[in-house]
Amino acid sequence: NPLASTVSEVSKQDILQKDLHVMIRYAAKRGIPLPNTMPLSQSDDDNTLLSNYNTMVDAVKPATVQSINYISNQILDATGEDKKWHQTPIISKCLVISAIALILLIGISLSPDVNSENQAAGLLASQGMVLFYNLVFICSASLLGVLFYLLKTISDKIKNYTLLPVDAIEVNATILIGVISGFIISELFTFNSAAMGSSIETQKMTLALLGGFSSDAMFSVLKSVVNKLKSLLSSSNDD
Repeated sequence: NPLASTVSEVSKQDILQKDLHVMIRYAAKRGIPLPNTMPLSQSDDDNTLLSNYNTMVDAVKPATVQSINYISNQILDATGEDKKWHQTPIISKCLVISAIALILLIGISLSPDVNSENQAAGLLASQGMVLFYNLVFICSASLLGVLFYLLKTISDKIKNYTLLPVDAIEVNATILIGVISGFIISELFTFNSAAMGSSIETQKMTLALLGGFSSDAMFSVLKSVVNKLKSLLSSSNDD
């Protein structure tokens, strides 16, 4: 249908023009130099429009049209100023969970069952409520670590205009992965009490914090170990 085809082409041009204007406004506000070959007048020619679009895509990197629109709608208000923290879902979620993790960490550390001896005993040598309190302590430290990482990452992405809607979706998964990572690192490593002195509890908490903060690295390490095991098993099967 020629009419439908014409409408579709006009719609595509409108989308490209709209995105092009978004990138030009962003570049102007951020002080990004516009290419000298970039005309400011609107063009209906497809080749010119595509060329202008591709030129601006390179000019605003690492930001994208999607990230610019997302931050403009979710992070900034109508005047272009930052919204209050409680008006930004991704930031408010991280701040609330961080406060809960900090309160939980402080509260559970007040228990007499959370001490250097029980921390040194580890997962397999403890039981009952003593084990439960110490695991909550470790998981709370891991949660603080991953939230520290998330808040810093989100802040940098907002500053660089690279925050995307998918980042808000991945927050929950990242938090869970961080807690698991901190738990694994703190419980897989053992300490010699003679070498570490009386700092066993602090060291386990530090490992949990680092495990939560570096959950991506921990995931990569475990994945590399699994890949090496697969290669060893495949080579043994071939033999």
